Amino acid sequence: MNNYKTYIYLTLLTLLSCKGNDGNEPQKLTPQIRYEFSGGAGHYNYAPSIIEDQYGIRYGFVCENRDPFKIVDYVYLYKGIPTEKGYVWQPGTQIIEPSETGWDNCHICDPDVREFKTTYKGETYNWIMTYLGVDRWDCNHNQIGLAISKNIEGPYIKFDRNPLVAYEDTTKWGVGQSTTIVKDSTTIQLFYHSSTENGPFCMREIKLNDLDNIILGEEKAIPFLSANSYPAMSDKNIYMVSETRVSPIKEIPTWVGDVCRLAYKPRTESLFTEEDGWIEIGHAGPEETGFPRNHNPGILTDTKGYMLNDDELVMYFTPAMTGENWLWSYDLYSATFNLKNYFK
Repeated sequence: MNNYKTYIYLTLLTLLSCKGNDGNEPQKLTPQIRYEFSGGAGHYNYAPSIIEDQYGIRYGFVCENRDPFKIVDYVYLYKGIPTEKGYVWQPGTQIIEPSETGWDNCHICDPDVREFKTTYKGETYNWIMTYLGVDRWDCNHNQIGLAISKNIEGPYIKFDRNPLVAYEDTTKWGVGQSTTIVKDSTTIQLFYHSSTENGPFCMREIKLNDLDNIILGEEKAIPFLSANSYPAMSDKNIYMVSETRVSPIKEIPTWVGDVCRLAYKPRTESLFTEEDGWIEIGHAGPEETGFPRNHNPGILTDTKGYMLNDDELVMYFTPAMTGENWLWSYDLYSATFNLKNYFK
């Protein structure tokens, strides 16, 4: 009788250990962490928008300071060349800078670049960049601007009727940290952090193929996600990486999170539902990266914001030390998740 009870107990224990938290989910993935690139001593890199073209070349648009140890944000481009030993990144090139006056004269950052054909002043452009601009040194009153180019590498010119998505209140954070998914030849889906009643994370569709006739859609709240979240779509799923806070954060920088989470939903489910249907696939936190802060994630996509395949997801992010050297430890890393193992 005792042996029979022991057998039943061990069998149940084995069955339970093979199941996820709800009995149905696969076991969470541990990603492979890699160092990617840095602006060098006295420079910081964060908020990556990284896309891969048909030749396998990767274009990394990031926020970086131009002058060593001076905290003013610019947008830089790093170009990654595929080799037998992995990607080799060329030195960064400044793409756009803060304006001398106006709505984006302090910092510009959080770039997101997509292949999207639009017309402007009688000419056709093939690439759009949404970016965050701010005109206050307290970092309130953020707004979303637009820049366009005929070539992925530039030059990029700013839209003369920016901001694209405005925010009036100068005492609150505003809108920014945007990511675009190209819906069709006329319309983009813009996801972003918002201080409006629809925040902290929302989406709106924008008809953008003719910059003389822009149509801004309704801002819609996407619940159950942190403000600093970034999506990518595949045929089956929508994936979301989010900066989160899991452990108590007491040392500086206290304003960024410690864990970058990867989750997904089937595309058959609504983004705007009142029930949390996000399923965590895995994360990059202190245990995985060796750093106490891990923040500002983005997903490697094709040129229009879609997954390259459903076998692998590459999340780019910035880790950081704590203490006085926190900002100068902002280098770019990646976390690769083997989705084939997760969905098998």
